[in-house]
Order: sequence, then C-alpha cells, then structure tokens
Amino acid sequence: MLVFHTSNARIETPVNVTKDALPQNTSWIDALNPDEKEIAFLERVLAIRVPTYDRLVEIESSSRLATEHEHIFLSLPLVVRTPDGMPHTTPVGFVVSKEILLTLHFETLKAFETCSVRVHVNGEQQDSMGHFLTIVESIIDHVADVLEHVGTDLDDISWRIFSEDAARRHEPRKEGANLRGVLRQVGRAGDLTAKISDSLLGMGRMIPYVVANAAAYLTPTAKQRLYSLSRDITSLNDYETHLTDKIQLLVDATLGFTNVEQNNVFRVLTVFSIIGIPPTFVASMYGMNFKTMPEYDWTYGYAYGLAVIALSAIIPAVWFKWRGWW
Repeated sequence: MLVFHTSNARIETPVNVTKDALPQNTSWIDALNPDEKEIAFLERVLAIRVPTYDRLVEIESSSRLATEHEHIFLSLPLVVRTPDGMPHTTPVGFVVSKEILLTLHFETLKAFETCSVRVHVNGEQQDSMGHFLTIVESIIDHVADVLEHVGTDLDDISWRIFSEDAARRHEPRKEGANLRGVLRQVGRAGDLTAKISDSLLGMGRMIPYVVANAAAYLTPTAKQRLYSLSRDITSLNDYETHLTDKIQLLVDATLGFTNVEQNNVFRVLTVFSIIGIPPTFVASMYGMNFKTMPEYDWTYGYAYGLAVIALSAIIPAVWFKWRGWW
C-alpha cells in the first residue's frame, strides 16, 4: 500500500500504473509492504531503484548507508512484537532527497502512524527532510518508552529476587519454579534490549551520515533537530548499557540462588545419608546370627539393640543441627 503525504493531505490510493506522476506537492511517500506494480511505479516516477527486502536486511554499513544521484539510501532494523508478544526485528528503509522522502517497511509500525497523525492533524507544513526527522523522532520516542518499560520490569524482577518479604512468601518447594520464571523474564528482557541496541546502533550511524550528505539543503532548524536526535540516541545508548549491566547482574544473582537451592538439596541428602550409616552398621552387625553373640541371650537384648540404633541416628542428627548444616 502506498500513502502519499502532501503539504495539506494524506492520500491512500492504489497505484495507477498508467500514470507517470505523483500527486501534486507530494513530499513523503510511505510504502507499506509494496507489491511489484507499486515498486515499478515508484521506480518510474522517482527514477531510482527501490531497495528490496533482502537489501534492507543486510548488515554491512555500505548496504545500510549509501548515496546515489543525490538520493540518500538508509536502512535500520526496528523492533516489533508478534501477536503472542515476542519481539522481533523488521527492516525499515529510507530514501531521502531534497524534494521527496520515500519510506519502506513491511509491518505496521507505530512510529509511522504517529508521524502521519502529527503532521496532518496538527497542520504542520514539512518538506522531505522534515518528514524524515519527524519519523526518526517518533522512533526514538517509542524506543525510549520501551526501554523505560524494560527498566520498570527489571525493578520488579530485582525486588522478587532480593526482597526479604518476597523470599519469605515463597515456599521452599516452590522456589525452584519461581527462579526458573524469573530467569525466563530476565532472558526476555535481555533479548528485547539486545534488539533495541541494534536499532540504536543503526540510528547512531544514520544521523551523522545524513548530516554529511544532506548538508546542501539542511536548514538551521533541521541541523538543530539532528543534533538533538544525536544527543537523544547517545543518552538512550547509555541507558541501554545500564539495563544490560542490570540484566547481567540479575542473571548472575538468579543463577547464584539456583546454585544455593541445589546445594541445599545436596546438603540435606548428604546429611541424611550420613545419619543413616550408623544405624545400618548396628543393624547389620546384629543381623549376622552367630551363636556366640552374647546379646542374643540378654533379656533386654532386643531393646538394647533398638536403643543403640536410635542413638546412632539421633546423635549425628543433633550434631548436624547444632552445626547448622540443616
């Protein structure tokens, strides 16, 4: 689907392949998962080669940042969520020129919808570079919101791990399942943060490239907005690094508590196996049935044997308890 943005309208229309011209005063063309006919139309009216999906997903700098005949070709991955809530990346392409901005994406993105509403509802008059900057600002705002949400989730996970109240609330037999759940949540946060880091890396390279290659038609206001975007990206990178460090701390803490739980289990098993050794020795000794064993002729020999077995188990148990081993 192609959406044409002019200075005062938003036009959604199917491509008329018989035409060789854009709507009058078009400054931004938004292509959502364009088909072959739409791509052919764009290549004809813009006199460029429209980047394909395979080109946009390439990770080399030469593929993500290029200039051809006064057109700046840019691409970066953005994070979107599947219907079940799992994050994944989708490529987004920009073709920037002095007159027209072409954007290509293959999934519905909140940043583009926000930009469209912001431009036409507020009645803002923008050229191609203005549209580009508004889109990037919307993307950065969305990334900031996602990182803030991740930070809030990590604070909640941190409380679940380190809080004394949380530790008392969980029964020991449920602690293993709780730790597995925490580790899964931390892993998801780490996966999302890593994908956002890739997006920030792409935007961090994209802004200086635009400043260098679009200098001929950048207005002072546009330069100031680009400088502000660069600072925002730097601050988000710093915050993302902070979240990454916190995620690593929580992973280490969760694995540490898991090891403690495992050690407690093995310690209990070890204590009970040691406690069972003396009674087993006594019982096996008096189970040999030799005729010369004097205890067989005692009136209270059976009670004596039971008492020895009980004491041989109780004494080690009391000693382990006194030492605090269980």
